Amino acid sequence: MTHINTDNCNKSGKLHGEGCKSCIKEHRNNIFSPLSQEEIDFLIDKKRQIVYNVGETITKQNTASTSVICINEGLAKFYVESANGKNVIVRIAKAGDFISGGGLFNGNFQHFSVSAITKVKCCMIDSANLTSIFGKNNEFAIKLLRNHTKQNNFLLKKLVDHTQKYMPGRVADTLLYLKNEIFNSNEFSVPLTRQELAEMSNMTKESFVRILHQFKDSKYINTKGNTIGILDESSLVSISENG
Repeated sequence: MTHINTDNCNKSGKLHGEGCKSCIKEHRNNIFSPLSQEEIDFLIDKKRQIVYNVGETITKQNTASTSVICINEGLAKFYVESANGKNVIVRIAKAGDFISGGGLFNGNFQHFSVSAITKVKCCMIDSANLTSIFGKNNEFAIKLLRNHTKQNNFLLKKLVDHTQKYMPGRVADTLLYLKNEIFNSNEFSVPLTRQELAEMSNMTKESFVRILHQFKDSKYINTKGNTIGILDESSLVSISENG
């Protein structure tokens, strides 16, 4: 069951806990650093902290976009839902990530669905407050647009890779992304099913598992349950680069 803390942030910029501090003052991409204390107070007005359990939907594709989300703890998946029921996971969000759902500057509706992979603690910020500050603070506007552009460039690259690369290249991309961008470790326990890993690679579960076994037989990786160990990163990089 989703837990909602409806207490507002106080004027010190802290939610009862460390929600506001981690979202605003210590954001890992430093988007909020240009804000004055007055702007922080305005931004966090009516801010809510919500805890989502595994599998719960955080935002739903094609619904109204009224809030932006800062993740304090946990992992969530961004995915595109299609009419035929086939999902494509476009990226994983982790603590410190800023989620606008693609609608902040484009139609005010969610372009992706987001759901919790692990237990997720996040803060919801009124998007109207954010856009109001955007129009007044040029340095903040530049940082926010750069972050937005970076996310769009990542999605564009992923689209091109899914279109142009063969399946081994896409599986290598997924493994390298998890190692370098999400877990920062050569060995990691993946809180994703094989189906979800296949959706990250834009292929069927059967094809993903088959290529994973091929990588394991070639000693590029080792797997035990949900734990994946990267044994030969250079070979995976070569497979990724050559498609």
